[in-house]
Order: sequence, then structure tokens, then C-alpha cells
Amino acid sequence: MHASNLIFEPIDAPMALPELLIKRLPASIDPQSIIAWSEYDLDESRRYAHQFCVLTETHLELFEKEIESIELKQISSLSTEESVGSDRIILTLDDSSVRVLRYSRRHRRDMSRLKRLLERRIDSDGKQTERLEWLEAVERQTLARQICPKCGERIPDYAEGVCPHCLQKKQILFRLMAEGREFRPMLYFTLFVTVLIAIGNATLPLINRQMIDAGIEKMNANALFKWVALLGATIVACELLAGVRIRILTTIGTNISRKLRHKVYAHMQSLSLRFFSKRRTGSLITRVTSDTERLWDFIVFGSVDSIRNVLMIVLLAGALVYMNWQLTIIVMIPLPIVAIVTYLRGRKMQRLFQRMWHYYSRMSGVAGDAIPGVKVVKAFSNEDREIARFDRRSNEFAEKEQDVNRAWTGMQPIVGILLRLSGLLVWLAGGYMHIKDPSAEQWQVATLISFSMSLWMFYQPIMELANSGRVVTRAASSAQRVFEVLDTPPEIYSQAGALTPTTCRGEVEFRNVGFSYEGAQPALRDINIKVESGQMIGLCGHSGAGKSTFVNLLCRFYDVTDGQILIDGHDVRDYDLKWLRRQIGIVLQEPYLFHGTIAENIRYGNPEASPEQVIAAARAANAHDFIVGLADGYDTMVGERGQSLSGGERQRVSIARAILHDPKILILDEATSSVDTKTERQIQQALDRLVEGRTTFAIAHRLTTLHNADLLVVLEKGRIVETGTHEELSEKPDGHYAKLHAMQAEVQSLS
Repeated sequence: MHASNLIFEPIDAPMALPELLIKRLPASIDPQSIIAWSEYDLDESRRYAHQFCVLTETHLELFEKEIESIELKQISSLSTEESVGSDRIILTLDDSSVRVLRYSRRHRRDMSRLKRLLERRIDSDGKQTERLEWLEAVERQTLARQICPKCGERIPDYAEGVCPHCLQKKQILFRLMAEGREFRPMLYFTLFVTVLIAIGNATLPLINRQMIDAGIEKMNANALFKWVALLGATIVACELLAGVRIRILTTIGTNISRKLRHKVYAHMQSLSLRFFSKRRTGSLITRVTSDTERLWDFIVFGSVDSIRNVLMIVLLAGALVYMNWQLTIIVMIPLPIVAIVTYLRGRKMQRLFQRMWHYYSRMSGVAGDAIPGVKVVKAFSNEDREIARFDRRSNEFAEKEQDVNRAWTGMQPIVGILLRLSGLLVWLAGGYMHIKDPSAEQWQVATLISFSMSLWMFYQPIMELANSGRVVTRAASSAQRVFEVLDTPPEIYSQAGALTPTTCRGEVEFRNVGFSYEGAQPALRDINIKVESGQMIGLCGHSGAGKSTFVNLLCRFYDVTDGQILIDGHDVRDYDLKWLRRQIGIVLQEPYLFHGTIAENIRYGNPEASPEQVIAAARAANAHDFIVGLADGYDTMVGERGQSLSGGERQRVSIARAILHDPKILILDEATSSVDTKTERQIQQALDRLVEGRTTFAIAHRLTTLHNADLLVVLEKGRIVETGTHEELSEKPDGHYAKLHAMQAEVQSLS
């Protein structure tokens, strides 16, 4: 027997109690007894105020100017009213008195959660209802994903699961570099080359000094030619080595980005539908493409260049001290200020980059919505509206990008002025000392010229390090978003030693199954049904009754939160996940076809199928005749999502795909609901061939398509309210099925 996936713990508050609430908490309330709390920040005059409501098992405590304690059994009803900028929860008590909790939109999530928990503990008679422990356990897990486990702060929506308070750039970037383990020999070689380049550049001022001192000032042409030749050779060698270094680094960066793209995309394929339901498509595409590409910039121009700059600073600092230690002290004066400015700017940019990428994802999401739905956009002549919607998101992104640019460039003049003025101080102090003591070697003109040259070479890597905060923060933000995907554990996976039987009979049993998507309310509750191999089960009920959830659990797109689903007597969680899904075929109401040929789409479930098998499947699906009538037959490109085919044609291709897949368990999800009568007849004939010998679960709003089902299951608000054959359920005039059937018959007669 499988236990529930959830660990039942005492219900705790969503976040640590704020200090202001703790101070006002009376001794009669044990903090451990608090189920939930929330701030409601508007008083009766709609002015901001620090007010709290605290829920325990027996009371609702209101912390306003005074503390009011309301017994849960006194609450007869509660409701929510939304308005522009604020909402309110209205509590009606048994004595007809009313309490109104007003709050701004910032507290909507916490107040909505508290209201849900409160509703579960009262009924219309004001009595405490049964506690749905499994449901609240799901909600606690959902809430836990919104709270940072390190700092306990709520993760902002814009951060998409990444806590900006705990963003450790160093750890992230070290981990990023660890992704290039196989390239370490090449990296070590580039580091060696980088050291040579740094040494070569550091010697240039010293060679320049000898060229001036031994050649020009002493009027020695041979010495001049010698030192010029050495200077030129050093410059050429450094530039050639720099070219080799860049070539190697770009190769490494490209390969690491490619590796990360593969890892992120491959890991996404292993994640459950819950992960995708909470994230915009544009955001996920950005992580696979743009974020991994930005890491290339850091790997090439951030990491190794930073090492080069540090080496240059150290070596040139030594050269400066060697030439004149007094002037070196002057050179070092602005560096602490530059370091402080760089640190403060980096902290600010770290926050701004997180927000900027959030708005970038929103902008991408608009394009991701509109481009696939361009047919709908044009049908409603909404091109201008979509352009305006995209422009609005684009402008928001541009504003956030400008915030980053302002933070990056705002302090740049300060750093530049400090460094350049220190150069003037060098000439002022050095020139003055040369005038006072022209014979001193450390104040010779050649020394001052070489020192000045070294100074600007010394400041250049400092400026680059100061500006590298933008590249580093940008890379850290992108890397964190990438690693957030990679660190998300698959909720649905194959256990060690998972079963992979050679055959599948197709016997299915739902045993006390309960499920909730996010803990807000149960999507299924107490589902018990046993299906024999080869039976056809019709699932019917109003929209939202739980039909799609029923089949989603069977396919293990989600795992049950209570009870078990068994196939051939074994829990579905005991089977190898790929094996399980190979035994299940799905024909959707809106079939999804990939960009490619018709043959490739039919062969999608069985890539090794021969052309003869593809044609046989198409014939069985009543698709062969229309396919051969196309210009390129089975090699016809269907375009993205199959938009070049009609709805009925796409449906028959998807049926052919299911036939070729040859599943033992078949799911038909409204497979004939959106086609004309003639096409429906053709599809129904194909389905009749497809369901033969298979255990079938058919969802249909047209109840006439379910008349031949061996068993009808009627769902209402997540529960099974009726089961039986069409004849049995039709004979119950007050039954749910009979009412649904009568309503459809009336609608059809009117049409």
C-alpha cells in the first residue's frame, strides 16, 4: 500500500509572525496554535493601519485598536467583495452583526488563504466542519514553495522562485564555472596565457623607461633601436597571445552554453505539469535560450578577464612601487572610495536585474500568446490591441532596463573623476619634486613618463573590475534562473526498481482517490471505481466536475494526494513512468500536431514504424483518403500546430497517431465535440476501431456518444454521484445523468 505523498504536520502560519503582532499577542494565545494570520491594512476610513487577523482552531482574533475575539461557531457566513485597489471580507455573525476586514491588493493572497481556511471550519449553521487535513497539507506545500527556506521571506512574484534576498553571486558563479569541468585543461592553459599577457603588459612601462632613459636622453641610437625592438616584440607577443586566449575562451563559452541549454531543456521534460502551470511560456523559453546565452558573455569576458585584471593590478602595483613608492601612495588614495561605490552599485543592480528579467519574460509572454493565436487575433481584428499590449510590456521592460543603465552609469563619472584627478596629482607632485631636486633618479622625467604610463595601465583593469559588476550581476541573475530550473526536483518520477511488465491487461482501479491542485479546494474526493480490461467508461458531468483531473491522474501527469490508482493490481507509482505512459494513448479535443510532415506526426508515438504501418493506421483512422488528396500526400508539411489542416483532419491524424502507438488504455477527451456531423461520423467510425480490445475512458459533453459505454460515471464537484449504464441512469428521472440528458435533448430539439 502506498501512503499519501504528504507529511502531516501541525498547521503553521505561512510566515514568521511579525514583531508588531507578537508584541500585541495576549498570553491566552499560544503562537503554536495559530493556523494562519494576515494583515488587513485599511481601517473604516480606508486609511492605512497595521491591523491583523489571526485564525486558531476555535477563534478568529482581530487586532485593531482593541483586540476582538470571535468564536468560529458564531460566524454564520462570510463573503468577499472586490473593488478597485482594495478588497474586503465581510463576516456575518449569529446576532446579525457584521465585521468588515478591508485590505489593499498587496494582502489579497494572504487574506484569501485565511478565508479558505476559515470556510473549512464553519458551515451555514455556524458549526465547525470536518478538517480536510490532506487538503491543507497540499496548501502548506504550495505555500512553502513561496517562502525562501533560507531567510523565511516571501519570494516576490517577479523573482519566479528565486529569492533576491539570498542571491549569492559568488556561490552561483563558482557553480557555473563547475559546469565546465571537462574544459579545465583548456581553462588552465588560458590562465597560463593570461599570466604571460599580464606579465608582458606590466613590463611595457619598464621597457619604455629604459628606452627613454638609455636611448633618447643619452642620445644612444643603438640602445634606442634595441629597446624599441624589445617593446615592439612584447606588444606583438601580448596581442598574439590575447588572440589565442579569446579564441579558446569563446570555444569554451559556446560549449558550456550548449551544455547548459541541453541540461535545462532536458530537465524541463522531466518536470510535472504543475511546474509549467505556474510559469509563463516566455519565461521558460528565456531560460533555455537567452539566459544560457548570457552566461557565455560572463564565461568569456567575465571570469578569466577578472583574473587577468587582478594580475595586472598586482603586477603593475609592484612596478609602480619599484619606480616611485611615494607617488604610488598618491595613486592608492581613491581606491577605497571606488571600492565602496562599486559595492553599493552592485547591490542595487542585483535587485534591478531580477526585476528587469521578470519584465523581459512578461514581454516575451505576450509574443508567445499572440503569435500562436494569430488566427484569433485576426478574426477579431485585434491587431492594434495586441500591438498596444506588446508595446506596453516592451515599455515596461525598457523602463526597468533604463533603471539598470542608470544604476550602472550613474556613478561612473565619480569613479572616472577620482582616477583621473589622481593622475594629475602624480604629475603635480612628481613635477614639483623634479623642479626641487632634478638630480634625484626617482624624479627624473623618464621615470615620471613611465610612471604615468603605468598609472593608466594600472587604472584600466581597476575600471574594468568596477564595471564588471554589471556583467557579473547579469550572469548571476541568469545563472540563478537557470539553476532554479535545474534544482527543481521532478514531482513525478520512476522509483528505484520500478516495474516494467512485458504485458498490460488494462485493469484500472481508483481506490479512495483525493486530489487538489494547490490545496485551495479538492478537485477530486473519495473516488472509488474498478474497471475491467477492455471496458469502456464514459465520464460525464458539468464543466469543472473533475473529468479532466480524473484522466490526468491516470496518466500520472499529477500524483494523487490521497488514496491510490492501480493498474493490473499495482499502484501506478510502482511502474516505470515511461512504461506506464506507453500503455496509455490520448486523443484530445484539440489535437496538437507538431511542425513537420503528416507522416512524422502519425509516427510520433512510434518513431520506428514503417511506411506501411503509418498508412495502415491512417486507413483505420479514416484519414488516408484526405491525405493522399494533398499535394505531397504523407509528406505534406502541416505547419505549426497543424493549422493548415481542418479540425476534423487534425483529429483523424491524432487518432492515427494513437492507433500506431497501440496503447492498452485509451483516453478520449471530447474527441468529436468540435466537428460537423459528417466528420463526426467518420471520426466515430475510427474511434470504434481504436477502442476495440482496449480499456477506454471517454469524456464527452454530447451524451449520445456515450450510449454504448459499459459504465457511465457521473461526476459532480469532484465526487462520483452516479454510476451505471445509459439505460439504468436514464430510468432515474431525478438523477444527475437523466437531468443532463434531458437538458441536451431540449437544446438539440430547439436547434
